[in-house]
Amino acid sequence: MSLLLRRGTIVTMNDRKEGLSDHDLLLEGGRIARIAPAGSIMKGEGAEELSCDGKIIIPGLVSAHTHLSGIFQRSLWDETSFESWSAKTFAMDNLANLSPEEIYLLHCAACIELLRHGVSTALDMFNSYPIHALDKVEAACKALLDTGMRGVMAYSLRDQSPDNKGVTVQSTSAEDVARTARAAAERVSRLGPRLGFMLAPSAPQRCSDKLLGLCAKLAQELGVGIHTHLAEAKRHAAIGRAIYGEPIVKHLERIGFLNSGLSVAHSVWLDDEEIGLLSKYGVKVVHNPASNMRLGSGVARVKEMIRSGLCVGLGTDSANAGTLYSIFEQMKLAVLVPRCVWPPENWVSPDEALEMATIGGGRALLLDRLIGSIEEGKRADLVILNPALSLSPLNNLVNQLVFAENGDSVETVLVDGKPILLQRRIQTVDEEDILDQVSSLKTRIRETQAAVLARPS
Repeated sequence: MSLLLRRGTIVTMNDRKEGLSDHDLLLEGGRIARIAPAGSIMKGEGAEELSCDGKIIIPGLVSAHTHLSGIFQRSLWDETSFESWSAKTFAMDNLANLSPEEIYLLHCAACIELLRHGVSTALDMFNSYPIHALDKVEAACKALLDTGMRGVMAYSLRDQSPDNKGVTVQSTSAEDVARTARAAAERVSRLGPRLGFMLAPSAPQRCSDKLLGLCAKLAQELGVGIHTHLAEAKRHAAIGRAIYGEPIVKHLERIGFLNSGLSVAHSVWLDDEEIGLLSKYGVKVVHNPASNMRLGSGVARVKEMIRSGLCVGLGTDSANAGTLYSIFEQMKLAVLVPRCVWPPENWVSPDEALEMATIGGGRALLLDRLIGSIEEGKRADLVILNPALSLSPLNNLVNQLVFAENGDSVETVLVDGKPILLQRRIQTVDEEDILDQVSSLKTRIRETQAAVLARPS
């Protein structure tokens, strides 16, 4: 399929951060074939054409840390501690024991929300209950594929829980957990090129050093990355020091776990040495400002991370931990929150936030050769914005994308050059039917919530 996008304003996010007014984009074979001034690309035989006159074309946004199953628990728990929120969330997941069909449905709904906010790629950190239920992993993957998104299945694993006594770990050995992770990777690898895989130890303190070592070895063998939560809450950093006798990142260096294939979510409670070590080894950080605020985790020192040379992406986290599956919201918060707590030299700029939302997220997922910027040869993962009130009048495009846009301008989303959202209509699945089915789960959600609250504290 060839598609010619005519006369758009293009936000490239290439190395020069070029903005191109009145340009055409030719998409062929799922890739960006050519970018040129309007009228200079001839329409090939059989090519379709889409007018983008007065519209803005940006790279598909990337959520580099997401829990899509969390939509099931959206806004259920408003706790005063991370530990209480985590224990109730974990108990709810276990008691609900969602079927593969329910997981598929909920993931489809979450993907629709992402697409409507211009997110074309998401990492789904997936917790399987029980751990061996790989049909549930496959159901989550199928939802990503059926809705048309590009996704990374990050298979979560742990073998201990020193940071929360309310979370009961399934009795299994590190070797058994690693074997199941390998089986999950093999299943995902058969599902097609739009779906990647990462190993996802829940957090360093939730995995024995033996499991972390097996994880690192398996990642190298499979040629995949590793994704984990890191120092999300102050208590996590303190427990890490208590377990290891040193800061968590220093310990990860000692056991050979740090490398450029590792991405770490949150990273709120890191000292200067730890930030320096992450930068030294090319580790990527995924900033989740809405979740950090919602759970009272703290404010990550993102500007210092950027100054140290760290690549930073953005994540929506879970709808249960944060708010919406919207990277526009994360950009806005990434810029605004530091202004409440740090002096101006530590503020994140709108340009930096947009980079985190696009090419930064691509780098965090090890996909930056394919996505994250609009350049010839890259995959045609694009968002076409038809300016709503938030972009009118258009005084400063980047600033308004970050400060004012909320997804209302998202008109079309393309993945591999194929329209997934076209003229604000989902093209791949029956959105109305999916949302009706999700709504029908309300009784089951209320009953499970009641069962969680009835447990002895």
